[in-house]
Amino acid sequence: MGKPKNLEITQHLFSTLPIDASLTPGEFIKTYWELYEAEYPSNPSTNGTIFENLVIIALGRAGIKNIYFQTELTYVPSAIFDVFLYHPEGSYALSIKTTLRERWKQADLEALAIKQVHKDVKCFVITLSESEVNARRRNDNLYAGLDGFVIANNDEFDTLVDELVTKEFQVAGNMPIVKTNEKRYDSEKFLSNFNLDF
Repeated sequence: MGKPKNLEITQHLFSTLPIDASLTPGEFIKTYWELYEAEYPSNPSTNGTIFENLVIIALGRAGIKNIYFQTELTYVPSAIFDVFLYHPEGSYALSIKTTLRERWKQADLEALAIKQVHKDVKCFVITLSESEVNARRRNDNLYAGLDGFVIANNDEFDTLVDELVTKEFQVAGNMPIVKTNEKRYDSEKFLSNFNLDF
């Protein structure tokens, strides 16, 4: 059985345009998202998965290790986190959405839920929609759990990645913080899924 379609598409993007090591994280997202949009018809489900792949790869390119994806956390029921980066002194939960519409509300509720259990977690929504982020920022006093919105295809994402690379994220270990330990990007998974050596 071959790779899932989203992995094939992601690999195809890199075979079409090999990764330029000088690209910043924001430039990387901008370059490959534009290439994806030019080469493939828009499909909301596929769009979201490809965008998530690109964000995870951007984090891996920056040297971030142990990137949990589509992860359930213990004592945080009914919430799946697109990306979770574990550190005993401060973890990060990233909700990755191509557009926001009403989905930011779900991300805000999930951020509130995780902070009831893990009080030191920072929660961000990463998106491509600058206009929707600007609308949300005009009402930034209305959020229960989110620490902010980050536009992925510009230097806002670079700033977040600069913050993340200062921490050495870990495998969650024996404490049952992460329910699904096999859903974690490390060097082997980047190689097997995308043929990328980080």
